[in-house]
Amino acid sequence: MNQALSELLQQLRAATRVQEVFGAAHLTSAQALKRRYRALAGQAHPDHHPNDAAAANEAFKRLQDWYEVAQRYAAAADPAAPLIAATSRLHHYRGDQPPLSGDLCDLYPALADGAPVLLKVARQPANHDLLRVEAATLARLARELDGQPVAAHFPTLIEHFLLRADDGALRHVNVLRQEVGYVTLAAVQGAFPGGLSLADAAWMFNRILAALGVIHGLGLVHGALTPAHVLVRPADHNGLLLDWCYCVPMGQPIKAISPAYAADYAPEVAARQPATPATDLFMAARCLLHLLGGQNNPDDLPIGVPPAIRALLRACLIPSPQRRVSAAWELFDDFQDILQQTYGARTFRPFHMPSA
Repeated sequence: MNQALSELLQQLRAATRVQEVFGAAHLTSAQALKRRYRALAGQAHPDHHPNDAAAANEAFKRLQDWYEVAQRYAAAADPAAPLIAATSRLHHYRGDQPPLSGDLCDLYPALADGAPVLLKVARQPANHDLLRVEAATLARLARELDGQPVAAHFPTLIEHFLLRADDGALRHVNVLRQEVGYVTLAAVQGAFPGGLSLADAAWMFNRILAALGVIHGLGLVHGALTPAHVLVRPADHNGLLLDWCYCVPMGQPIKAISPAYAADYAPEVAARQPATPATDLFMAARCLLHLLGGQNNPDDLPIGVPPAIRALLRACLIPSPQRRVSAAWELFDDFQDILQQTYGARTFRPFHMPSA
């Protein structure tokens, strides 16, 4: 690989702040930033690296993602009032973009000293307990998984605090690192309404199962594994589970359901019965079902889906949690066996979202 491309790709993979990509001197104005971006884009553009197309595509995509963040950083010098501003004991946060609306919270893209973050703000004080659950869970995962590669499958909690809102009420805020280059499974489904090939959906399901295997080993149930709560990064095939507000210890009922995905929850959730690993695996199977082009059950999957996958999904979607598949790592191994029999030795298969 060309040395300049190799060094740029390593820099982009390691970056956590815009300064590490573009340099502080180039963030003082939009024009200075644009000049630096064009110079780096020239180094990374795939047309200049026909023999290193995969590396160049990854570098160019990562650079584009960071350029979007850097443009917000440069715009933050604008004296216009931000949509959200907050100061904690650790950072000053400023957000100039409209929030993303979740079921119970608003998520404001913001910057903290050049690092992209999300301010997850409770819409009502009654939901503070759910955000506290998320903060405590993510803090525990960070401790338990420190230094382990599997930690990449979980959000990074920077801090949490109370914010005085414009109406005078206190709102709980969880500050999360904003993950660059990811899309939700819901976005993937929307981009491929006819369903993905199993070869493309496989790595996404693998990441979900690996993350579930870890948390189930810690005695936790995620409780809200919907397509909107799973992020995947096409560049390197990482996957990340979002929204830990509904997480409970095994044996406790899930406290709430996302209305938009009510049909994807295991029956025991609506019945307020104890949640188990089988609860998460039911929802994980629903994610794979939708990714492959199915709607309600394995029988309506496209004809090209292997029978072994249909059988695996049926085992995960049994209504009774006592009869349903309940071991994430065993399911992971079974899934690998099916992939091996279907495709042979594992290889990296590039995945690209369609251009908007």
